[in-house]
Amino acid sequence: MRKLIVAGLLVAAAACAQNISVGGIAGVPFTNVEATTTISGITYLPESPNFTLGGTFQLNLPVHLRLEVDALVRPASFKVSNLLSNTSATEWRFPVIAQYRLSTKKTITPFVGVGASFEHLYQIKNAVTSGPGSIASNSPGGLLLDGGLDFKLKLFRLSTELRYTRQVNAAILDVSQLNQAEVLVGVHF
Repeated sequence: MRKLIVAGLLVAAAACAQNISVGGIAGVPFTNVEATTTISGITYLPESPNFTLGGTFQLNLPVHLRLEVDALVRPASFKVSNLLSNTSATEWRFPVIAQYRLSTKKTITPFVGVGASFEHLYQIKNAVTSGPGSIASNSPGGLLLDGGLDFKLKLFRLSTELRYTRQVNAAILDVSQLNQAEVLVGVHF
């Protein structure tokens, strides 16, 4: 395990001099994956912990452009009032973002981005089999906007961003939040 970590750090250090960066990203969403709702007398209550984390890959392109691809994981859980146990899943999101950096010569660089996000629910437990709360689509797509700041430090780059995603369709029928916003912090090597 120790050899794997050392090899990963050496590869990341070598990537610093290139147009490629890899790193980790974590954040806090403003909303749950599911909405609180009552349908036909049955209440759906979100019980997801509010955090997002994952890996990120960035490719710097000419003319201040950058392509970012993330793999983000987030727990999803909700309680249905007429069931004894919670329905839960692991939500994986794969955003692909084209970003424009407003400057590349400064220590602090603002950026804006637009892209698409794809979602997949995994490890679904106690799933509702039909109607509201059931899995409607296991790979809905969405559009996203983001903006933030990059801070160039000696050994790595720190980024902060605000990201908004609008899912085109619901992953969980009548319960999914189609609008998602979150604050993310990333470390890039």
